[in-house]
Amino acid sequence: MLEPGCGTAREAKQDEEEIEFPYNENTVRKSPNITDQWILSFMQPLIGFFETEMAAYRLYTVVPRLVKFVDILTNWYVRMNRRRLKGENGMEDCVMALETLFSVLLSLCRLMAPYMPFLTELTYQNLKVLIDPISVQDKDTLSIHYLMLPRVREELIDKKTESAISRMQSVIELGRVIRDHKTIPIKELNVRKVTLSTDKNKYGIRLRAEPDNVVLEKRLKGAFKAGMTSIKQLSSEELEQFQKTRTIVVEGHELHDEDIRLMYTFDQATGGTAQFEAHSDAQVNEMIPNLQVFCRMYSTLQCAV
Repeated sequence: MLEPGCGTAREAKQDEEEIEFPYNENTVRKSPNITDQWILSFMQPLIGFFETEMAAYRLYTVVPRLVKFVDILTNWYVRMNRRRLKGENGMEDCVMALETLFSVLLSLCRLMAPYMPFLTELTYQNLKVLIDPISVQDKDTLSIHYLMLPRVREELIDKKTESAISRMQSVIELGRVIRDHKTIPIKELNVRKVTLSTDKNKYGIRLRAEPDNVVLEKRLKGAFKAGMTSIKQLSSEELEQFQKTRTIVVEGHELHDEDIRLMYTFDQATGGTAQFEAHSDAQVNEMIPNLQVFCRMYSTLQCAV
């Protein structure tokens, strides 16, 4: 799982004639790149979660979070920064990307060492040759298992950046859902223009409520079925008010955020939205011009050429 990042670090070692990369955590500069800031910020809650759960010996809760982080690191950070890591944007930017990736990989190895002792040791031995000896001269760095676990660095946490990247990921993933639903090839979903809008009425966007059945069944008891029906019948206007006040009364019971999950839906009969393919999650609504129409036009154009 760690191989994509380790391979990039080894490539830097092989390219020492053009770029010097001795990693020293004491001299690393703050990167202005938003993805560097994001992945470093995103790792801090993982470290905090690891400390809390390991202290309580809840080992089973830690592994899923570690696996999820590895997936995000390889499929988002590394893929988005592949050109930077190869030095295509200049050596200074390349060094910052490599320092960020190296820092994350080293911390990740230390977190995963109790669970994957042999693989993390192998990965660490590959990484260790790139560590500046001066920065670790007073530490025993012979093995990954001799190193202390990383600590949360509050100064690296940037919730605003994390939220921005999360929105971007939502847009990309929603586009993939639409593409898969229509069985459209990847090459035919290239984005040429992004239009941002908060005008929900223009595009026929409405709110709907999804009740949390487990929570509400315990609270509503005998009124559960009637409550479920009433929740699903709430109008978009009522749910918009709920978004503001964070509370709503249904069947005589006051409900809050933890009881209801809001989702966006698209009224295809409103505002001419039948020309769009649409999908949404709790944060983002994405609409793409009808892909079947586009593909027919694309195929016709190819035949004409």
